[in-house]
Amino acid sequence: MSTPTANQPAHDTKAASIAWAVAAIVVALVVAFIAWLAMGDRDGSDTAGDAPATTQEAQPQQTPGEGQDQGQAQGQGEGQTDDQAQPPSQAPAPDAAEQTPPPEIEEFMLGLQRRDADDPMAVGDVDAPVVMIEYADYRCPYCAQFATQTRPDLDPLVEDGTLRIEFRDLVLFEEASQLAAVAARAAAEQDHLHDYQTALFALSAEGRAEYDRDDIIALAEELDIPDLEAFETALDDPEILAAVQADTAEARAIGVTSTPTFLINTQVVQGAHPIQHFEQVIAAEAERAALTTR
Repeated sequence: MSTPTANQPAHDTKAASIAWAVAAIVVALVVAFIAWLAMGDRDGSDTAGDAPATTQEAQPQQTPGEGQDQGQAQGQGEGQTDDQAQPPSQAPAPDAAEQTPPPEIEEFMLGLQRRDADDPMAVGDVDAPVVMIEYADYRCPYCAQFATQTRPDLDPLVEDGTLRIEFRDLVLFEEASQLAAVAARAAAEQDHLHDYQTALFALSAEGRAEYDRDDIIALAEELDIPDLEAFETALDDPEILAAVQADTAEARAIGVTSTPTFLINTQVVQGAHPIQHFEQVIAAEAERAALTTR
């Protein structure tokens, strides 16, 4: 049996000091990133908070018509701010090149990318120059707007190897949102992530959809998920639930409180923007990535 030496307390103290220093650096980086996140391009998003979800409602923007006046079309209501209500098509599209983060924030953001070839919630080349991390809730109308109107137009960038999209769950709206997140992962286990996600988001295109376990299973049946029994079993899989909760915890830990939020390499985009804005940011980040690898 070894006996403690006289120097051991000093070593322990030094190790503890190093651990505290590392922790302080991590905290400082997170705080700095949250500040950078607050400066991100934001328009049209649902926000997490302590208030009931009904006070945080943020509907997708529509062109006035069919009985809507301009105020109604902008979706203003209880719990909304003017920036949340601004129609995406009228939102300014700032030049991504003008939003250069400090080096430590850039490193932090790039470090959030998983680039895992076995990630069932990701599409695109693991070595793509641009990775877009998407934090979303399946019952968020703005997320639905992005998924149904904008996301399909990004497919060419995924297919040509420019873009990789890594989806992360950010559960904001109670049990139904968590159930949907688990169900999407259950579908992903049978290679039906994209069609199941699209179907889920479509349900909330006009507002937060309400559904239960039976509805989730019925949707899987409609989409011809091959093994419905395995799908139902996966709905109760604690590992799948833990993965959903881990993504949500990650988002909250770094200060992401609204959906959809996108981290596109070193840029933050919050809310539903037109495809041109995403293309602009992705092109700028691809160019920046090419310069750094030369």
